[in-house]
Amino acid sequence: MEDNNAVAPLLVGLRFQPSDAMLLGYLFSKITGKSRLHLDQQVIKDFDLYGEKEPWEIWELYGGDNLRSGEDLYFFTQSKKKTQNSSKMNRLIGTGTWMITGPAEAITYSQLSAQPLGFKKRFRYKGEVAQQVSQWIMFEYSLDTNLVSKNDCNYVLCQLKKKDLKEEKG
Repeated sequence: MEDNNAVAPLLVGLRFQPSDAMLLGYLFSKITGKSRLHLDQQVIKDFDLYGEKEPWEIWELYGGDNLRSGEDLYFFTQSKKKTQNSSKMNRLIGTGTWMITGPAEAITYSQLSAQPLGFKKRFRYKGEVAQQVSQWIMFEYSLDTNLVSKNDCNYVLCQLKKKDLKEEKG
């Protein structure tokens, strides 16, 4: 029986380390239904990162402990507004929340391009389990509203990172 949650195997010697612009391309493909070589479906899973599971439960569920050092998990997820008419997003996760750590970074196709493809926001996990708080970082990628219809902008691509606390201390 195949485990749909396991980390997708890549060819031996290859790692999935896409650029920010490539991640926005995968997100565009997801939203428009124009898949790119099905790699996005193998490596980037659909999962509600703004739901009931804690970051460490998601990490374990999707085989994060089997990743090599420096590798991360990637997910397509839907943004959720705090209220139907609100412009603010609800970023609750399990018993905690994703707290933004700075301004959104515009991602362009090249340094010569002024028109952004989308934006990258950095979040850190803040919750009730003290030993988990400093371990979890998430990057959320969203497309510029000029590229897709407003109704399609509720999908984002998220990169979940587990910080190696041993490396930071040493």
